[in-house]
Amino acid sequence: MTRMFATWTVGAELGHADGFDWDQTPDSVVAELARRLTDPRVLDGRTFFSCGVWALPEGADNITEVADDDPARATYMQVGGRCTDLVLEVRVTDEEGYSHYAVAREPVGDPGAWTELSWDAGGGSTCTVRCHPEEVLTGEQAVPFFRDYVLRGALPRPELLRRIDV
Repeated sequence: MTRMFATWTVGAELGHADGFDWDQTPDSVVAELARRLTDPRVLDGRTFFSCGVWALPEGADNITEVADDDPARATYMQVGGRCTDLVLEVRVTDEEGYSHYAVAREPVGDPGAWTELSWDAGGGSTCTVRCHPEEVLTGEQAVPFFRDYVLRGALPRPELLRRIDV
């Protein structure tokens, strides 16, 4: 049985929208995520400022088969920002509940160097995250992380992860 995935988008005006394609394949999920991550008409930091994906548990072939409190829903990969500058996060269930990480495109060179990334979160509010410069990616740079996550269940290398509290 092929592993199934649920996706989502979040927009300043449109809010959170879940997605599930009944006829999906892992390759079609990657293709849709790649389109969202790289198309400036989609992830523009206003219309949509976030998208992500989580894997349904083994054996589930329908999102309606997964309870809202199922741990599978707590493990995901997501981005926030614009296709030109975004932050990539991964959350993984563990014995403490879950761990949340910021992902860097390369190992952080100076742990004391910080930058801020902001986008319109709707309702007149702005979301701002503090991150290392290496943790600011383009959509193109984020696509391989999503591809590895969807096709192989692989997380980024440990040296690219920084645990964060959210």
